[in-house]
Amino acid sequence: MVSRRKFAALLAAGAAGAPLLHRLGRPRVIAQPGAGVPIRFLAVRTPHGTDRDFWIPKHADGRDPTGADMDLMELTFDYDLSILSPLRDWRHKITVLDGLDTQVTKEGTRGGVRTAHGHNEQGTLLTGAQPPEGRNGEYGSGHPSLDFFLHAELGAPALITAGVEGSGSWKAMSYNGNGSPRNPEQSPVAVFDQCFPSGWEPPETMEEPGPTIDYAPGETAIRLYQEQQLTALRARVEAIEIERAKIDAHLGALSILPRGGTGTGPGGGTIAACTTTRGDRPSIDSRPGTFMGVEAIARVHAQVIAQAFACGRARCATLQVLNDYPNYFTDVPEVREAASMAGYGADYRFHENLVHDYWQATGSRRDILRRGFTAGLRWSATHFAAILDELDALEDPYDPGRTILDNTVVFWHNEFGHDGHDNQHTRHPAVIAGGGGGALRMGRYLRLRNIASDDRVPHNRLLTSILHAMGRTDMDFFGDRDLVGRPAYSGPLTPLMA
Repeated sequence: MVSRRKFAALLAAGAAGAPLLHRLGRPRVIAQPGAGVPIRFLAVRTPHGTDRDFWIPKHADGRDPTGADMDLMELTFDYDLSILSPLRDWRHKITVLDGLDTQVTKEGTRGGVRTAHGHNEQGTLLTGAQPPEGRNGEYGSGHPSLDFFLHAELGAPALITAGVEGSGSWKAMSYNGNGSPRNPEQSPVAVFDQCFPSGWEPPETMEEPGPTIDYAPGETAIRLYQEQQLTALRARVEAIEIERAKIDAHLGALSILPRGGTGTGPGGGTIAACTTTRGDRPSIDSRPGTFMGVEAIARVHAQVIAQAFACGRARCATLQVLNDYPNYFTDVPEVREAASMAGYGADYRFHENLVHDYWQATGSRRDILRRGFTAGLRWSATHFAAILDELDALEDPYDPGRTILDNTVVFWHNEFGHDGHDNQHTRHPAVIAGGGGGALRMGRYLRLRNIASDDRVPHNRLLTSILHAMGRTDMDFFGDRDLVGRPAYSGPLTPLMA
């Protein structure tokens, strides 16, 4: 539930700008695995794009999957140069999406956006919005990232934005309600302190003291009245573009206000019976140092996220495991070997040299670079597997017998898709893990379109699928304000939904 004060604050803040999200005209339905069991959301990002042909699972004889919807147990990740081989033991708790596209980056419906696919579009993976023309990372008012939007809905104390190594604002994952980037916190200690501040002690009881007060009916009445009045006013100023835009921003702000029923704050009912204390504060508080230190820090971040999820201290998080600037990939042994064979000197950089050159190379040189490229991406897959390991190691206090991973929607994606640099908006790699308590189908390979065709499946539909898994089944769109109502961008990915 949301307090009177919080409701007023959200309304005031929203007037400055909020997402213009298409809401269906039907009551909200909460998709939960059971009463009082919260569903969490974690987005994980790794860099450098992919080669789709070595990223997907295949048949044992090396053929692409013969069906568009297949059990991962019928396929294999264990073939030469396979990128996802570190996930072989997670096949029952992941789903591989093949043929997802960041088509929104090509729309160009207004000035000030970039349609050439370079680095600027990285924030679109969670905002669903057209990327800014400049590298300042500003996506504009009304374009928050999905984690920020859901955090406002769910109301947990902390919104976790973590990263292994730093990230410039134009490489951020998380964006606030004004579309401004939120830089990730590198220190696991700082993330822990954000979630478990000084004086924190785990609750002694599963039930929060005090009566449950449901403000939802009153809040709904206020919101509906505001929407009715603003809609009427909008009709009267239809011809005045500036005033119409202001009213649209107000209406968008109203759309992000919590609708009651999922809060875990005062008067919200059940809270997690966690065991995390200040004594569990992590000891790692540094940069990786070498490529061998990346997994260790990724694991500690994942441990803190799992603890915060279990204790009801957070419901949403992002974890960025490097970007293309830190050069740790260069020192991965298989990558180093391929770089040496390709004739690069000792000071070469994985992204600017090998990754860039890969897409232009042909013949035997392409084969050499492919071995290094896929080795680097396979190394990233080991980090994602480590994160799943930490989430799955902690039992969900709300749901004994199941883990935090089971009741989380985990979205692993990359900065770029398949194909040459600056043209990587298609076949964007995406793995969904956990499944959100059964809301999403796990253990599947899903081919979303004819890979060889010019068809496109906008990733906005995956964002909508995640919204549905998190309970917002009344929404059929998330993303750019100019694309509301476009059928190609609307609705969830039906094959993914349970």
